[in-house]
Amino acid sequence: MNSFRLRLALLVGLLTAALLLAAGFLAWELTTRFNVERLDHELHHLAKTNLDRVNDGSHWARLDAALTFVSGSDRPPTYVLWAENNGRVDFRSARWPDAIVPAALPVPATYEGGITFDQPPPPPSRGGLSPRNPALPIRETAYATLAANGSTWRVAVTGNPYTTLVLAANLAELNADLLRLRSRYLTALPFVLLVVGAGAWWLAARALRPVASLTQAAERITAAGLDQRIAAPTQDREFQRLVTVFNAMLDRLEIGFHQARRFSADASHELKTPLALLQAELEQAVREAPSGSSQQQTYSSLLDDIQRLKAILEKLLLLSLADSGRLLLERAPTDVGAILANVIEDCSALAPHVQFEPTLAPHILAHADAVLLEQALQNLANNALKYNRPGGLVRVTLTAAAGCAVVTVGNTGKGISPDDRPRVFERFYRGDTSRHRDRASGVGLGLSLSREILRAHGGDLTLAPAVAAGDWTEFVATVLLAPPPVAPVVS
Repeated sequence: MNSFRLRLALLVGLLTAALLLAAGFLAWELTTRFNVERLDHELHHLAKTNLDRVNDGSHWARLDAALTFVSGSDRPPTYVLWAENNGRVDFRSARWPDAIVPAALPVPATYEGGITFDQPPPPPSRGGLSPRNPALPIRETAYATLAANGSTWRVAVTGNPYTTLVLAANLAELNADLLRLRSRYLTALPFVLLVVGAGAWWLAARALRPVASLTQAAERITAAGLDQRIAAPTQDREFQRLVTVFNAMLDRLEIGFHQARRFSADASHELKTPLALLQAELEQAVREAPSGSSQQQTYSSLLDDIQRLKAILEKLLLLSLADSGRLLLERAPTDVGAILANVIEDCSALAPHVQFEPTLAPHILAHADAVLLEQALQNLANNALKYNRPGGLVRVTLTAAAGCAVVTVGNTGKGISPDDRPRVFERFYRGDTSRHRDRASGVGLGLSLSREILRAHGGDLTLAPAVAAGDWTEFVATVLLAPPPVAPVVS
């Protein structure tokens, strides 16, 4: 999952899902508690209005009939009651659940309002209640939730000094309503999450829009256009500092790049003249020194070093021009096969002990600068010779594919290690010293220069994947083919 936008949308979706589930659970708990408390209030009010005096079994029978009428006789009972008077059962609902034993339920000993007495007050006489004929005190109500007869019941236990009353309310209908509520909530939850996910995806896109703008602006900045800068957004303060820091970094890069480019170019130009003079003096000294003398050998060795320095300076100059986009190409239809034939002939003369296997398709013309293209291919061939084994093989092939001339140069010898493969095109990087015998034969600029030349032509230079045996190294160079000649218009 490499998309930050996708991760952000998923994170928002998961967070929203967690919040919705937590909110749903909290709403479930609060709704259940609210309904149970409302039911407790109803049970308490029902008990209080029937315990203000001592009632007989007929009163409780009438109350039970009224409760049955309210709940419906064709449905499971909603309310049932049990009334005792001094341990004698005065009434029991016909549909009282057998699993609920009133004797096992605790009867509150305290009365509402903190009323206490040593002897129970006399029962009020028949007639209306008044200060001279007060109602009996009511016990505190104890509540419990019990399972019986396949249903869940909310049980309230209370009474007066003479009567103990147990009221039970069936929670089946309440639980069914809560289950329907939960089912509808869970059914709607996926659709809500889908909408939230789409909204999060859209918001993530809007939030990352400044980043996309920064990316597009940064992509337009190249070595030839380091003077470009990104305009700081006026509304998004969070990105203003990022753009400011980025532009400051570009300022430093531009200054450093121009300094390095000027140094490479100036050093190459300034050193050419003294090296040329030094080369001329050494050539004169070689001619004047006695043949075979130590002085002549010393002068010849110094002359070789001068030639090597001149080659390095020339490569540095070409690289600096390529870096700045000022590498001038004199393009023309160029026979790539003829250039490779010349390169192979030169390399065969330098290393007669190495076997060459050329496979060159004829009449492949590239739209290229012939001098620079030959230099790039010469560097590849010299690299194949340098890192080859004695009596080894160099295989050169030329084909055309996808509008490009494709040149493959492979050689035997110790392969490039996995650690060195990503760095073979780095400048001045030479990798494993055990791959070549002559450490002084190069400084690690040939492959870099070849790649820059080919890229300037619209092609590229790549290192082919390693073979299983590990004793074969192959580079693939591409360069654009020359366009077909335009037929003359006959008027």
